[in-house]
Amino acid sequence: MSDVPHFSQAADNNKQHVLEQLRGCLKADDRVLEIASGTAQHALYFSKHLPDIFWQPSDVDLHSYELVERLLSEPRDNLGAPLELDVSAWPNFYPQFEAVYSANCLHIIDWPKVESYIEGAAKCLTEGGLLLFYGPFKYGGEFTTDSNEKFNGFLESTYSGGGIRDFEAVDELARNHGLTFVSDTPMPANNQFLIWRK
Repeated sequence: MSDVPHFSQAADNNKQHVLEQLRGCLKADDRVLEIASGTAQHALYFSKHLPDIFWQPSDVDLHSYELVERLLSEPRDNLGAPLELDVSAWPNFYPQFEAVYSANCLHIIDWPKVESYIEGAAKCLTEGGLLLFYGPFKYGGEFTTDSNEKFNGFLESTYSGGGIRDFEAVDELARNHGLTFVSDTPMPANNQFLIWRK
């Protein structure tokens, strides 16, 4: 393990923009499950600035990005101990979260994991709960910018099964699991903030 914690520049760049979206859709006492918490930058930032929200971090690997160590360095009452969670094999949660959130996750995992992610998220959401995705998407099979098309090439060559997802395909999955599309907000750096409701 390195002496300096891992740092995601992308997470640092988007944290304030995402926080504004979270403030607009979450309410006091909501419980949020974050998938792929990674370096813990979002978990720490959002739990600090949303003190009336309970933030539950998770990741498939709790140590590669020093997730556990970073969370222990800034303990707070509204921040849960991280869960080891593989979206291809969800725990048997009863509906207990008012929101499931992830940033820049869907284009890293392969499509079968995207399918499992949305199915599992839908099961663990309370009635009226929200599925929240931040990241780049395609529409009608088209990239929104040339830079996203280039980024997609990087994703496909770097991550097995990775790539920017079609909004329509993700929306169909969500609808098949009882989720209704709510909104799509353009974000900086050619990203979107998408919301579905159970």
